[in-house]
Amino acid sequence: MAGQEKEIAFTDEILKDSRKLEEANSEVNRIAEQIRRGYGVRNVSVDQKYGQLREFLFSVAMSRIKAEGRFSRYDRIWLDEYSASYSTPEIVGKYRAGRIRSRKILDLGAGACMQAIMFAVHNEVVAIEEDPLRANLGRLNSIAYGSSSLKIINAEVMNYISTNLRDGVTIFMDPLRLSGRGEKSFETLKPNPLPIIEAIGSNGGGYVLDLPPLFPEKNLQMGGEKEYISLNGRINRFTLYSADLSKCERSAVILPAERRIEGTADQLSYDHAEKPGRFLVMPDPALLMAKLVNSSFDPSVFKLFEKDERRLILTSDIMPKVPGTCETFELISFSTASGIRDELVTLKPGKVIPRFSLNPDQYYEYARSLVDPLWVGESVYLFKSGDSIALARKIN
Repeated sequence: MAGQEKEIAFTDEILKDSRKLEEANSEVNRIAEQIRRGYGVRNVSVDQKYGQLREFLFSVAMSRIKAEGRFSRYDRIWLDEYSASYSTPEIVGKYRAGRIRSRKILDLGAGACMQAIMFAVHNEVVAIEEDPLRANLGRLNSIAYGSSSLKIINAEVMNYISTNLRDGVTIFMDPLRLSGRGEKSFETLKPNPLPIIEAIGSNGGGYVLDLPPLFPEKNLQMGGEKEYISLNGRINRFTLYSADLSKCERSAVILPAERRIEGTADQLSYDHAEKPGRFLVMPDPALLMAKLVNSSFDPSVFKLFEKDERRLILTSDIMPKVPGTCETFELISFSTASGIRDELVTLKPGKVIPRFSLNPDQYYEYARSLVDPLWVGESVYLFKSGDSIALARKIN
């Protein structure tokens, strides 16, 4: 974020003056309302005194819109584009802060400090951020959340720990994801966690390492608990805990249902179902990623209907008994792909939702092609196995 001297000077100024901070917050929220009405960065109205900060304030306003469902104080926080995409959502941050309590935590590469702010509720936290503007964004966010005890330092990570690391301090790292579509490894993260873990050695405080959700486990070079967190049915975080902070081999945390499942890796040894039973079940992706599906869905009760790169579909005549661990659907009918239209004409659903792999460009076209615009019935979900399709309604 080099070359942003104006933005750094501006955030320095509003950090020192609460009245100016209030005015800046109001201006960003005013810009956000214009964005919601369709205005772009060039035609949005910006107060003349913020004229040179148009693009920066527009970016913060866009970030507040993106953050609305993830942070309770979305209209007060300051995030850049990267932070808006990758900052730990509040509910996830609170879960981890609840797990790690009464410790001294050093958050290395803290970004806009959203996780550090959550940690600071139960811990003594020092956040280190290399980029001066992001460090200032973190300070503004700590004001928004009233986190007066959080200490934020603008420093290079390795330089800081070489002279300031103390025994008994727990290290937290959520490294920057470097661009590129290749397989994720520690070398694709900034800072690279490996030299830091080697530098801290056995200081007695342990570490918590936040990795990209699809980071291959085969590229891990250390042991510890592997925790996968899902949020609203999507995988959100992959966290590695050092051995002294581990509770098990692997775990799945399902939010906002607040379900936590612990165990060892399963083998997914399900018999294949020729036809679906009364219920179709999609185990939560955290269970799938953590390899803990068998612990919640007994292979003697459930059979495999279909599995692709994104999802696992199980089926049974028995309703799942563990709440919050899956999406559950009740079978309506079972058809060939060629006969699906006839089934839908009878049901007249207002919406058809395929739950099988389709090219993104074809997904909406396929779903719309099956529905008449005048139909107003309940939504129907489609599950495909070979040339057969199961039609089902979702059970809340």
